[in-house]
Amino acid sequence: MHAGKILLGILMLLYSAAYAATTVDFYATVSSSDDENMIKMTTDLFYSQFLSINGYAVNDRRDTAYPPQTPSPNIAFYAEIQEDSNGSWICTLNAIDSSREKSVNATKKYASYYKILLDAKASLENLLKNLSTGGSGTAEESTAQEPAQTAVPSEPDTEKQTSPIEQLAGTWNGEDHIEKILILRSGRGFVIFENGASMNISVEEAGGSVKITQTSRPNASFFPELPRALALKNAAQSQPVEWNLTLAEDGSLKGSKTTLVESRSSDTGVSRGTVAVEWKRR
Repeated sequence: MHAGKILLGILMLLYSAAYAATTVDFYATVSSSDDENMIKMTTDLFYSQFLSINGYAVNDRRDTAYPPQTPSPNIAFYAEIQEDSNGSWICTLNAIDSSREKSVNATKKYASYYKILLDAKASLENLLKNLSTGGSGTAEESTAQEPAQTAVPSEPDTEKQTSPIEQLAGTWNGEDHIEKILILRSGRGFVIFENGASMNISVEEAGGSVKITQTSRPNASFFPELPRALALKNAAQSQPVEWNLTLAEDGSLKGSKTTLVESRSSDTGVSRGTVAVEWKRR
């Protein structure tokens, strides 16, 4: 009996050692972009995706820049996100394992910012796979191709999705001049316009009503219904675009959008008005 307990204890120790989580220090994103909200949202998404990957325990250091002069006994991770001169985005993921003197980085170029989010989990998994294989040195992965993935980025399923915002998470469309709307479980998202513009949004729910508000800086491309000259003239002074919607029985979102509309009686040629909209889940 005593020997059996000892053997069981040894087996449990071996099992624990084999499946011990690898610790990762998750550092702040490096970026020169002026859109702090966008960078924060992307950093938070990468962090949540890291939490969802089995076998890793993550130390939250999102408010701290990676200190290359102070090697950590853990794996260090940070992202670099920069806007290219042609409007595309370049994202580099970095993972450093100082204990093994090994580091890897993966760089991809994206035509639009939201595609970084769509590719987040796959990019992280590939990066960690490259880090765990091979010998010492630096491995690079570079590609200019965009991800084929079209699903909304997932976040860790640590508990059942019971909140209204989580139930709204997904891809929506149905509004003129808008290609798609992406709602994340975090209460943030994107509106992707057919003209290529991307608007950051916040999503709030109260008593069955859904309020969606523009959080990006004003942009003339957010008003595709207007003549371009009017949009360019008035965008900088515009208030955030807002949607006030209700979840219908058929699963669609119906309501109104408050935005700039053309107005012949206004000196500026526009006024703030509402239009009826309906979104359907894709």
